[in-house]
Amino acid sequence: MSRSTPTHRHAWPPAGLVYGVDPSRFQDSNGDGIGDLPGVTGRLDHIAALGADWLWLLPVYPSLRRDNGYDVDDHEAIDLRFGTPADFTALVDGCHARGIHLMIDLVIHHTSERHRWFQAARRDHRSRLGSYYIWSEEPIEAPGDGPVFPGEEDSVWSYDDEAGAWYHHQFYGFQPDLNVANDDVFEEIVRIAALWLERGVDGFRIDAAIPAVRPKPTAGTGADPADFYERLRRRLSAVREDVVLVAEADVPPPEFAALADHGRVDAVVDFSLNNSIFLALARGEAGPLHTALERLDRSVAASARLNFVRNVDELDLEQLEDDERAEVFAAFGGSPDAFLYGRGLRRGWAPMMGDERRFRMSLSLLFALPGVPLLMYGQELGIGDDLSVEGRDACRPVMQWAAAPGGGFTKASDAPLILPAQRGGPFGFHRVNARAQATDEGSHLTLARRLAKLRGRVDLAARPVRRHELPGSPSVLALSVDGCLTLHNLGSQTAEVFEAYGSKPMLTERWNGHLLGPYGFAWLRRG
Repeated sequence: MSRSTPTHRHAWPPAGLVYGVDPSRFQDSNGDGIGDLPGVTGRLDHIAALGADWLWLLPVYPSLRRDNGYDVDDHEAIDLRFGTPADFTALVDGCHARGIHLMIDLVIHHTSERHRWFQAARRDHRSRLGSYYIWSEEPIEAPGDGPVFPGEEDSVWSYDDEAGAWYHHQFYGFQPDLNVANDDVFEEIVRIAALWLERGVDGFRIDAAIPAVRPKPTAGTGADPADFYERLRRRLSAVREDVVLVAEADVPPPEFAALADHGRVDAVVDFSLNNSIFLALARGEAGPLHTALERLDRSVAASARLNFVRNVDELDLEQLEDDERAEVFAAFGGSPDAFLYGRGLRRGWAPMMGDERRFRMSLSLLFALPGVPLLMYGQELGIGDDLSVEGRDACRPVMQWAAAPGGGFTKASDAPLILPAQRGGPFGFHRVNARAQATDEGSHLTLARRLAKLRGRVDLAARPVRRHELPGSPSVLALSVDGCLTLHNLGSQTAEVFEAYGSKPMLTERWNGHLLGPYGFAWLRRG
């Protein structure tokens, strides 16, 4: 594969946003019912028009996709269903020609059981390749060492008949954990990342960054997070000086601060603020966001925080207290079928909001918060979900491009990834699609594009953001950057904001100069 570079470069943080794409669900280019790399390349103009500086491409590795591609069979290859090495090069070149950087997943926590390393390890678990994984003669019970997916797995240990031993897996049984404390495993990680950098990738989202380095219940399996990621940064920077590392870390700010300190990683995917967003929305009060932002500001610079409202997993509310989580469940659950793993909801962003005004306000809020916004594919349209589909796939619809039989996603008569609800209903592709929204001045897509442009013009990525508590309007989150003031009414009642008198509107909904209507928002120029 050839190496190309963007036509213009800039350091992290980006001025715009990060756009996440599941290649299997974005665009099918060959009519087999599965999205692919040429499909993504063919839709890069849509991503560029949205204001994305980074494209995060979810796993393209060979996989049975039992865990949406994170059950990796080979970290060095491309799944043939997605395309060829030449197709990947075309995607890299297409991104860079538009000034878009490309980020892929670096899955260091585990492999699939089909991976050649594990196949060799099970033949002799005491061999060099055997030491890549975590084995025991008997299952070891340890405090806090439970399955990531409660109810899906009964234990973090599975017995392998060929090895005659038990192997450790925090995720599914088909995803044996790697021992990243092993020097040989670390060198493999560096080698794999260097390979993709040579193929033109600009950065990596490190999946399960904290669980990967936590000690397992056997000796020699833990790595200090600061030391591990400092070593990784140093080694990868030697390959490419401007490589960007983003860590997925569903832990409180003080714990993930060590990753961002000293530039070990450029940013952390911030679940703590995500949890507080939903608590604030459930209460219709800005208080939880003030608390979360204050805690974050003490720990990690805003430029090192990647913010999101919904990803394409369950809405994981693990960082809330039990009573707080119950509040969010009551406000947004809607049905017992929506709950998953005892900690989250498998509903989509737009359906959960229940009110189109609240969805649009929360979209604006994402762009106004200190940090870098992350949008997953289709969220700019307000696509839906389908609780009739098992597990987390309920909130993983395909992209909706047009009011056509396959939603513009595919020409195949049978496309297994299209959710039944996408063929009809209020969020079906006949009602919600990119083609219709692109020319509609009042659409969600138009709003997302305007927000991205406005955010870049205000330069939210590089300037400190101030919080303003409004005692008379507890439902309103007020943030300012130099001469820009943003207001977001999280509640269903009109609020008066005396502090905004005389400000000039740049982008507003349900704002008349001093009153902010239910779920209204305003981007204002002060002075």
